[in-house]
Amino acid sequence: MRGVVFGLWLLAAGFGLGCAQGGAPRVAAPQPVAPGEYRIQRGDELEIRFALNPELDSDSLVLPDGRISLQLVGDMYAEGLTPAELTEQLRNAYSTELRDPDIAVNVARMAARIYVGGHIERPGEYSWSRQITAMQAIARAGGFSETADTSRIIVLRRDKSGAEQTIEIDIDDATSDEGKNRDVYLAPYDLVMVPSSTVADVNKWMDQYIRKNIPLSPRDILPRDGGGGGGGGGGTDVGPVP
Repeated sequence: MRGVVFGLWLLAAGFGLGCAQGGAPRVAAPQPVAPGEYRIQRGDELEIRFALNPELDSDSLVLPDGRISLQLVGDMYAEGLTPAELTEQLRNAYSTELRDPDIAVNVARMAARIYVGGHIERPGEYSWSRQITAMQAIARAGGFSETADTSRIIVLRRDKSGAEQTIEIDIDDATSDEGKNRDVYLAPYDLVMVPSSTVADVNKWMDQYIRKNIPLSPRDILPRDGGGGGGGGGGTDVGPVP
């Protein structure tokens, strides 16, 4: 399923890159996601701790239906809630079983992913963390390939309404002392795209329109033995062509 999602992102990337090149509005670079702002997702692993009732402690996996299963209260819906919101719901649920329940919820492992594509060494999906930036994601994916445009990175993101946002990062600016804070912290399911360089585009054009459609061999371009037709002096003997 993740492979399908990554493929769909890549299909959309061409449109996103075109928008970025055409001067589409760019959103401001976001700050790291604050712990209280993270919303629990399917596949997350939660640590639920009871300060006064450790026998009820639980390491819970958020199931595909968005629920977790706990002692005494059964199934609770967790998907889409912040840890603080889930904590409050658990306190309310356990208030009929415990006196003043003291509960803490921590996300031990996040299921969220980011996607890195384009002209890099190892395109694919990678785990997301609150502190990962676009430049760090490129490094995790093996760095730029030889055909990469190493002057910029494009980040494609969808907001809560589903609208696509485009963030363009100037690498020289982001890596300079003055621009060191201009790298972009990634949000869950962001797509980081590295466009191709001009040289790579020329090579692709040559391969597509010249080499594949008009195949030439040394025999076609080197002069042949003998004088040939059409007059003039004799041709140059270049020896047998391999």
